[in-house]
Amino acid sequence: MHLSSRRMLSPRTYFSRLNEGRSSWLSEGKLIDECAEFFGSNGYDSLKRDVMFDEGGQVFNSLIVGSKGEGDEKESIATYFAPKLDRYEIALFGSLESILFDILDNYDSTNLMLVTDSLSYFPITKIEELGVAVENLMDEGMFLLFLNGRSGYAIFDDYGKLTKPIAVTD
Repeated sequence: MHLSSRRMLSPRTYFSRLNEGRSSWLSEGKLIDECAEFFGSNGYDSLKRDVMFDEGGQVFNSLIVGSKGEGDEKESIATYFAPKLDRYEIALFGSLESILFDILDNYDSTNLMLVTDSLSYFPITKIEELGVAVENLMDEGMFLLFLNGRSGYAIFDDYGKLTKPIAVTD
């Protein structure tokens, strides 16, 4: 019998392996499919498509909302898809901030998750304006999900964890 062990990898190594052999960015459609698979493999047994969030100052349509639990124990994650994050865009991050605050203020036990290609990891951690914008949103409660199109993923709930060792199972 083989027991799996956990070891720590540097984020640089982890994302290099996650992106190995990849040169093109994932399309939004591919990210949506991979995100649905992510939700399913992480216990979010209720998936809804095209959910309108219209409480608050900005109307937002989430392409996928994953939920798990029931009643008071129910938690949900609304998704925002940005396939390629390789530069700072004031309009994008301004919209994300408004959406995040509206969701947190008006929907109980619901968080916003930014979904992007795992190729976005290096620009987010290397381009200061981009990193600061993502860090500010994560400090307010946004999750960040990186997908690679091959069922690999990395999810973060805190910006500081992007540069800390990542636990992997052998």
